[in-house]
Amino acid sequence: MKLVHFSDTHIGRGDNLARFARVVDDLCGNPPDVPQRCCVVHTGDLIDSASAAHRQAAKNQLDRLRDAGFRVFLCPGNHDYGNAAGIDKADARAFIDCFRDYIFAQQAAEFPVVHLLDDRHALLLLDSNQAELGWWNGFFAEGHLGSAQLRRLNEMLDRPKICARRVIVGLHHHPFSYAYSVTPDVGDGHLAHHLLVGLTRPFRRLMDAYSLCEIIRSRVQVLLFGHRHFGLNCSSNSQCYDIPLALDGGSSTATEKRCDRLRYRIIDLAQLTTEMRTLRV
Repeated sequence: MKLVHFSDTHIGRGDNLARFARVVDDLCGNPPDVPQRCCVVHTGDLIDSASAAHRQAAKNQLDRLRDAGFRVFLCPGNHDYGNAAGIDKADARAFIDCFRDYIFAQQAAEFPVVHLLDDRHALLLLDSNQAELGWWNGFFAEGHLGSAQLRRLNEMLDRPKICARRVIVGLHHHPFSYAYSVTPDVGDGHLAHHLLVGLTRPFRRLMDAYSLCEIIRSRVQVLLFGHRHFGLNCSSNSQCYDIPLALDGGSSTATEKRCDRLRYRIIDLAQLTTEMRTLRV
């Protein structure tokens, strides 16, 4: 089975809708396997800010993938529930209602949600905004799973139907501090932006990352996330926890405009190998 990883498309910002449509065209025109044997996982920030127009535009693109035969799954990011300034309960409900089929399928609307992909693979999707939905803690973008969601995750990983399969976990916020390895240099310019990013970095990483990693240690084979738009292979971090693959999806639409390539990954779940596809902007 092949898994396609998208993240941080931020539809509604600039020309990202057209960029994501190109990515969808590329995947539909050149699937890595027959679409019925491919799953698409989007790890959040599907849209740039919570509006009905952005949600509908994004849904149209996911519908195209589903109509082409792909199984499509989605977990929410902070922008999906609000905007860059914070998240909002009403916006979160609107997003869940619009994308319920892609998040929960026919299941109850509760995280973590489990999708049994076949007799060998299980996908667990988390909501890394869930414990951030109070009025005072929805600011910044750090992400917080919360003890209740972590407790359910721990219990789910012990279920016979799940622990007998190869497990993929998807969430939005990154659980590792790898970002320091890509700190820009003075010669890169945009110093004010880089200073702001550096100062706010502690507010961007998943708050309960340590607890998450302790729970999934040696029990998960693939960990997928996004949020910081770096698009790095973080498997060297995850292998400390006996998790073979950890992949940052980056921004599939090159949202930050730092590069001239749209990117998405294809993961071979049988071999646990990856391929990065790129499109020139």
